[in-house]
Amino acid sequence: MSILPTAAEGLRKAEERVQRVAERLSRLPLSADANAPEDVVDLSAEVVALLEAKTTHAANAKVVQTAAEMEERILDILG
Repeated sequence: MSILPTAAEGLRKAEERVQRVAERLSRLPLSADANAPEDVVDLSAEVVALLEAKTTHAANAKVVQTAAEMEERILDILG
């Protein structure tokens, strides 16, 4: 069983999350007013979403790297 498909899916989902945040940020005005209308972006929530996506992407990239290293070592052992 390979972990690569799971890591690739995690990378894809992180990328999708960044795209959704970027779309919201590009379309809506920014406001610090808590009583602002619903069509205003909550900048702090969007920054948190971007940081979560960054962390998710980094973790999945590390899984891919580790899996590749393990496969290389196995091939060396089986040589």
